[in-house]
Amino acid sequence: MLKAFWTWDPVASGDYRAFDEPYAYMNNKWFFDKSVWQKMFRTMSSCGFDAMILANTHPFPFMVDLPAYPEARVISDERLREYQRMHHWIFETAIQYDIAPYLLFFNIYYPKPMMQARGIAPEESSRLTDLALEYTNYCVRETLATYPELAGIIVDASENVAERRAQFVQQAVVEAVDSVRPDAKLYVRGWCAEPAELINGIKRRGGRPVRFSVKYTYEHLVDPNPDPVFTRWVESVGAENVLAEFWISNFEPWTSFSYDTVEGILANLEDLGCAGFSIQPLALYHWPRTSDTYFKYQFQRDLVWYSVWGGAGFDRLLNEGQPKWLLRNKKLIPGFQAGSRILEILALYFGGDKQNQWHPQFCSVRDYDTGKPRLFSVEDMLHLDDQPVFWGRNWWQEITGDRVVHLAEHVKSGTPPDAYGPEELIEELADLAEQAVAAGEKGMRSASGEKELPSFARDAFCMGRLGEFYVQRLRAALAHARGSDTEAVEHMTRAVVLYEDIRSVDRPHRSDFRVVTGRCTLLCTWDDVVGALRAELADASKGSFNRGRCYPVGRIEGIP
Repeated sequence: MLKAFWTWDPVASGDYRAFDEPYAYMNNKWFFDKSVWQKMFRTMSSCGFDAMILANTHPFPFMVDLPAYPEARVISDERLREYQRMHHWIFETAIQYDIAPYLLFFNIYYPKPMMQARGIAPEESSRLTDLALEYTNYCVRETLATYPELAGIIVDASENVAERRAQFVQQAVVEAVDSVRPDAKLYVRGWCAEPAELINGIKRRGGRPVRFSVKYTYEHLVDPNPDPVFTRWVESVGAENVLAEFWISNFEPWTSFSYDTVEGILANLEDLGCAGFSIQPLALYHWPRTSDTYFKYQFQRDLVWYSVWGGAGFDRLLNEGQPKWLLRNKKLIPGFQAGSRILEILALYFGGDKQNQWHPQFCSVRDYDTGKPRLFSVEDMLHLDDQPVFWGRNWWQEITGDRVVHLAEHVKSGTPPDAYGPEELIEELADLAEQAVAAGEKGMRSASGEKELPSFARDAFCMGRLGEFYVQRLRAALAHARGSDTEAVEHMTRAVVLYEDIRSVDRPHRSDFRVVTGRCTLLCTWDDVVGALRAELADASKGSFNRGRCYPVGRIEGIP
C-alpha cells in the first residue's frame, strides 16, 4: 500500500489560479535548506511513509529548460540551475530514505510571461487547445527525461478541464510518459469526473495500469466511512487502482487527535485492497512550518498523527512507550480525541458541498455569490436551502446511514425517533466538549515538566470550547426560530464569550492564519471572527437577525 505525504513545491509561474504559490515563492528559503528536508524525510520515514508527492500548479519552468518555449521562462538561467540542482537533491535524498518521489501538477496552465507573449486571456487559459496539449506534453517529457529519480507522475484532471478531460490526459500526459519513461507510474486525479469517461479514454501502452487518486471524504476528515463518490470509483476501476486522497481543512490551525477515525480509514482501505493513500498537511499553507510558535515544523508537532497514518497504530505507540510524554499522560488522550471529534461532526452535520468553503472552526463560509469569507450566522443556520455552499446536505446520511434533520426541518416538524437532529447534535457536542475542556485544562496546568503537553492541551481545550460555542449557537437558532429572540440573544452572548476564550488561549502562541478555501487563501485571525460575532450580536440585540454576508471574516487573497 502506497503511503504518501504531500509537500507543496514553493515556486510560482504566475499570479492566477494559484494555491497560494506567489506567497510560498516569496517565503521559500526553507526549500534550499537541506537540513529541513533531511528532518522531514527522517521523520516521515520513521512514521511509515514510503512516498512523497511534490505538488504545484505548474512547476516546470523551475525544473527544466524550455528551449521550445522560451517565452515560458520565468527565472534566469543561473537561478534555474539552482532550482534544478535542488530538485535533483530532494528526489535523490528521498530515495535514500526509502521514500519514492512523485510529481503532481494541475492540468492546463501557462506561465504568466507566456500568456502575455501569446495574448492568452486568463479566462481562456484552461481551454483545451492544440497549444495546451503540445505544451503540456513537452513539459512532461522534458521533466521525466531530466529527472530519472521520479517514481511517477500524478496529473490533475478535475474541475478546470470541464470538457474532454480524458483527451487532455491521454495526449498531454500519458503519451508523454510512455514515450520517455514507460516504467513510471501514473495516477490521475479525476475525482470530479465520471469514472467511465476516464476509464474508457485513458490507456497506457502495453496494458500498463492507470490508477486514480480520489478524495475519500472530499476536503474534510469526518468519519472512517468513505463518501459515496469514492465507493463508486472503487466499484468502477477496482480498488487496486484507487489511491485515497485526504485534504483536511477542518482542523487547521490545530493538530488532530482523530486516531480512531484514521485507524478505521486505514482498515477500510486495507479490506478493500486499495492502492494506498496520500495525505495533505493539516495546515496546508504553513507546511513545513506551523503557525503554532512552540513547534517549528508540522511534522514535529503532528508526529503521533503521522505515525498513526503511517501504520504504527495508536495503541502500538503507547505500548512501545513512544513518545514518552504521551505515555505519561495517556489518561488525557480520550479528552483530546473528543475535541477532534467535535470538528468532525460539525463538518459532517452541515456538510454542504463537502468542499473547503465551509470552516466550522472559524464559524465561516466562503460565499458563492461574492467569493468572500463571511460569518455563518444564526440566521444562516435556519436557511441552508438558499445557500449553495450548503447544498447536498444529505452527506451525514450518505456516510453514516442515519437520517439527519437540520434546524429548519426540526422546527417545522420535529425530529423522528430514528433520525439525528439538532437536539442529538447539541447533546453529543456538550458531552464531547466537557471531555475535551477537562483534558485541556488539566494538560495546560500539568506540573509534570512535559514540554509538548501544554501546546497539545491548548488545542484540545480550544476544540472543546468550540463545541460549547456551537451548543449555544444551535440553541440560539432554535430559540430565534420559535420567536424567542430574547433567549436567542442570551445564547449568542454566551457563544461570543466562549469564542473569546478560544482567542485568549490560542492567540498568544499563534501567528496569523493562511487557510485554504477553494483555490484561494483565507487570511484570518481570531480577532476577525470575534469582530464578526460581536457585530452580529449587536444587531440581534436590536432585533435584527441578519444573514452572514453582512459580517465578513478575514479576507481572500487570490482569484475566486
